[in-house]
Amino acid sequence: MSEQLRVGVVGTGGMGTRHASNIDHQVGNARLVAVMDIDADRAASVAEPAGATVFADGFELIASDTVDAVILASPDPTHAALASACLDHGKHALVEKPLATDLAGAAAVVDAEASLGRRLLQVGLMRHYDPQHVAVRDTLRRGEIGHPLLFRGWHRNPPEARPPTSEEVLVNSAVHDIYSARWLLNDEISEVFVRGTTIHPERTDQLDLQLITMVMAGGAIASVEVNKDSGFGYEVGVEVSGSHGMVTTAPHHTPVVRQDGAMAQTVEPDWLARFAEAYIIEVRAWVASVISGRPEGPTAWDGYLTLGAALAGAESVATGAPVAVDPPKRPALYSGRAK
Repeated sequence: MSEQLRVGVVGTGGMGTRHASNIDHQVGNARLVAVMDIDADRAASVAEPAGATVFADGFELIASDTVDAVILASPDPTHAALASACLDHGKHALVEKPLATDLAGAAAVVDAEASLGRRLLQVGLMRHYDPQHVAVRDTLRRGEIGHPLLFRGWHRNPPEARPPTSEEVLVNSAVHDIYSARWLLNDEISEVFVRGTTIHPERTDQLDLQLITMVMAGGAIASVEVNKDSGFGYEVGVEVSGSHGMVTTAPHHTPVVRQDGAMAQTVEPDWLARFAEAYIIEVRAWVASVISGRPEGPTAWDGYLTLGAALAGAESVATGAPVAVDPPKRPALYSGRAK
């Protein structure tokens, strides 16, 4: 491996472009050397400032000897195949969520990595690195509020050009909240129940506002509001009630302006703004773990479990009933939990 980790990025939408920029400007021990997107002009615009090479095919980028590690930020249906290619070539990868779009695809990736006997994949569940979420995690681990009993999360989004399907709300957005519940409560999900409604009935009959209720194996309850058309911007937070107190993420960190008989506070426009610091911390930690050979952060197994719970939620939407979550035995490779 060269003195600096040579990173390739597959996919240059909003997320891939952010990762590429962070590698190029925020990580001293890594450099952007390769970029791929089906939009060649967009890929070139991301590659040019770093002097990176543009590839026409993601699998060719992964196979290239000029690339040490890969960030996969391509469309969701491509994640499993590209992650498998990284495993085939023995290359570390930061894989944006979801790990796959179906449970069989996620299981195949987990099985392939487990058969190698070494962790090469980290899933981009970046709230693991958000300072507000980390502060809640630290409070819980210190036992300051006693035994956690109730997790409440909210995940409110600006509208999208194409309204998501009910399943996409769960698989593409709620996986973050599902991971947060598992990680913060240090427990697994045993049951999922989802009720939802449509914000604009004239537009679709898809459930873009959902209330997800989860029963944890240890007895705690988790509920998450996921709103894909909030009408005011982007907002994410969590609150955990315990046997001896409560801990909540801080409110918006933007300034409160008082003028003309009113008080106002701006809200972040999207996830790229809200989690800007988390993305930098995430990619720095990932690069350091690759160089040191000590993997950390959300694993492929975490990606599998969160997807499984999300798909159980989709089944609950379809049936109108709670759905049990009964994952297979945890592979030995993933015996430790993400800290």
